[in-house]
Amino acid sequence: MKLTKVEDIGQFELNSFMKPLIQILHLNGFYHGQEQSRRFKCAVVFQAVIFKSLTVYNVVRYCSIFLGENKFDGNLMSSLAVLSFYSYVTYLSLALTFAIPKHFWRYENLIDAYISDFGASPYLMNLKHKIRKFVVIVELFYLSFIISTTLGLNNAFPTLERHMTPFNNHLGSARIALLVFYVFVQIVVSSQLVMAIVLFNTTTICLIKEFRILSKKLEEDMDKFESIFGQFCQRHKRLSLISDEGNSFNSHVAFATYVFGIPMICFLVYGLIRGSLPKDELLFCSGNLCTITALMILVTVMGFVLNDSANEPLQHIFRSNWASYSEETTQKISLFVARLASEKVGYSVYGLFTIDRSTILMVVGTILTYAVVVLQVQPDSGAACNRCLTADNLNLTQLCS
Repeated sequence: MKLTKVEDIGQFELNSFMKPLIQILHLNGFYHGQEQSRRFKCAVVFQAVIFKSLTVYNVVRYCSIFLGENKFDGNLMSSLAVLSFYSYVTYLSLALTFAIPKHFWRYENLIDAYISDFGASPYLMNLKHKIRKFVVIVELFYLSFIISTTLGLNNAFPTLERHMTPFNNHLGSARIALLVFYVFVQIVVSSQLVMAIVLFNTTTICLIKEFRILSKKLEEDMDKFESIFGQFCQRHKRLSLISDEGNSFNSHVAFATYVFGIPMICFLVYGLIRGSLPKDELLFCSGNLCTITALMILVTVMGFVLNDSANEPLQHIFRSNWASYSEETTQKISLFVARLASEKVGYSVYGLFTIDRSTILMVVGTILTYAVVVLQVQPDSGAACNRCLTADNLNLTQLCS
């Protein structure tokens, strides 16, 4: 596949496709790069402090809902699920604030150096337009979700007012003002979540496309394999280094999605199965379940596709005729295969595991196991067995089976 050299692009700038992403980071209160204006630095830092404070406040505000909860029922489970979601966003907001200034700057430099040496693919030249479209679509989705949820909490679904604790104790103009503030906080929270999703998707898709282009180029040039294999190894190694730098900040997204997402799904499953919830609460929980499930699917699929794309050249190499290669080329191939086997290219969740195809089985197995346990364990099973113990001339196993 032919690549466009940077000197032939004209007005194309090396980091132009990253500009929309950097603008999103600035708009969401994340300081990035070394700005020349001190006034602008202060404004960005002040905005970051305000946004972080609002995000943390939203979690603290929602924790007050548990002061009046004393039943282990579906309402408590759905409340725990929403609290997990807010904690998820807060973790991403705080973690990415400290990861982006250093690691994302290095990621940019590595991408720029890679394009300077090997050229820019057509995908990178059009990436900035795709970023803007993606941001608009996701942002509109979350804004519509927030507005509809707020109207439902206030009017259509009165039983959901407890989710507005402690705002639901006010009336009149004070309630309207607090509703406006609540919507503003939710917009901030959703915007920061959108930023994390866009950051994860943009950097990951960029790597996936470049790995696939490199693999395609290797497949097309297999007839002159020995002459191009050296340059192929250099390009693949450079992309692997970029992937490692992307893992430095994208691992926070993956880690938070699994650590907070799996408990949230479990809480919602319990509430939906055992909660005996009213229809409005069922609708609310179903929407939250779909949202967190979609985020988990997105992170998992993008992670294992990146891992597959980085290992795709191995298929072409294994199908080639090794017997016709020189001893030097064979040694290079062996070293390349050994490097990919020992150093998994992809996103490592804080060193615990690398996201690949087996991660899908792990996540689905965990959730299905929990769902089966919830379905099998009856809430009154303990009481039934106690009645069995007091029965005369009856077998305990027969009654409780």
